[in-house]
Amino acid sequence: MDADEIIPLTAESIADLVRNHRVAEAPESESGNRRAPRWPFPGAMQLWVADESGTETILFGTCDNISTAGLAGRIDEPLPVGVTIPIAIHLPQATYHGRATVRHCTQKKRSHFVGLEFDFA
Repeated sequence: MDADEIIPLTAESIADLVRNHRVAEAPESESGNRRAPRWPFPGAMQLWVADESGTETILFGTCDNISTAGLAGRIDEPLPVGVTIPIAIHLPQATYHGRATVRHCTQKKRSHFVGLEFDFA
């Protein structure tokens, strides 16, 4: 893969990403209510969030974990739960882009912990 390859975020591309980046020694996290297990995933994420007037803000964050259904990560600003936003996941070998819905956003000291569910529609 070229370093600047851009890959659409689809169920298949995320399944490949998870399969190729699972840490063999790291156990999957408890799934609880989740549809899919999660694995540690160090990567950068970029989110585009529009306010009430339509002005778009770009937020950058760090991924904590990933599954075939979504990811969790940390950002500096809070996000409204239920909104679907454009997202990019940046890795050295490729960038995955698509949309995700904010499922939770919790303030943690100086950042916000967010759970995003991928939107493959």
